[in-house]
Amino acid sequence: MTTVQRTRVVVATRVAGSKLVAIACMGGLGALVVAGLLPGAPSAGSSVMSSSSRGAPENSANFVQVAQAARVAMIRSVPARADSAVVPTTVATTVPTATPSSGVNVDERPAPAPVPAAPVPQVVASPGNPPADVAPSPNFVDSCSGTSYDDSAGCVNATVQAIDNARAQEGLPNMTIPGNWTSLTPQQQLFVATNLERTVRGLAPLSAMATSLDQSAQQGASADQDPSPTAGFPFTRWGANWSGGFGNPLEAMYMWMYDDGEGSANLDCTPSNPSGCWGHRDNVLLAMSCTPCVMGAGFVAQAYQGGPSMAELLVSTSGNPAVDFTWQQEEAFL
Repeated sequence: MTTVQRTRVVVATRVAGSKLVAIACMGGLGALVVAGLLPGAPSAGSSVMSSSSRGAPENSANFVQVAQAARVAMIRSVPARADSAVVPTTVATTVPTATPSSGVNVDERPAPAPVPAAPVPQVVASPGNPPADVAPSPNFVDSCSGTSYDDSAGCVNATVQAIDNARAQEGLPNMTIPGNWTSLTPQQQLFVATNLERTVRGLAPLSAMATSLDQSAQQGASADQDPSPTAGFPFTRWGANWSGGFGNPLEAMYMWMYDDGEGSANLDCTPSNPSGCWGHRDNVLLAMSCTPCVMGAGFVAQAYQGGPSMAELLVSTSGNPAVDFTWQQEEAFL
């Protein structure tokens, strides 16, 4: 039997320069609470992100909310769930050491053949998290719209530069977006951005966008909530992210990956509760047995508070679902 932990924390605010930052934290699929704003529903023009994952227990739920003037941005994560245990990648074997005996050189005594390891599904462990939050530099919020889809050169370049600066602190190479980026749909861009963050860290890419999962993600984007796999869709592990009020998928990706640790306004991430830190990043870098791994992506131009809403659904499946866009066809543009 599997369980999903559910927690809610409404958070305080912090000010960095001219930026007001606030975070609310929630597990499960509860209603969003925006800290520091008017009571009740979030105010018009605010933006929100959330994420959830199902697999082996992972980090508790978080929201991150970045506000400037009428713009707010948040991220959330939920502990993972799986329908089966994750098995280790190797099985240890022990070779007995020869014992010295009369007239026999130990070094010449043949060791027994090692016992073959039982085959197990390959699961790559998620990379470690940064030691601290990385403030976006440059601050792409100044260059991107939070009220409409923004694929302008100014928005994309500023966000990619901020990602490059954050990656440099991990000793990772710069992000290279594909040459056909502007011809991709927002859903395809979300798929590509997710794989770019996975593959640079040695994790298996999601092989394709599955049509069934796209439909689930589209419903999640329309409803401003985390999507979940379609009923009956086979999975061993899955994770989901949702964002509202971000003009470009790269913005949401930055917040998930680089600004969710201790020292942020995430009150679910404290020295006494480190399990609440970096939950969103852990979801993007979810370790899965990819046989194969597929993804669904959804985007609605006017959903959350009249602004953009997008959702992604990462699934490790044993099935052979119908797909509509593949990583292989996109790699030709990288």
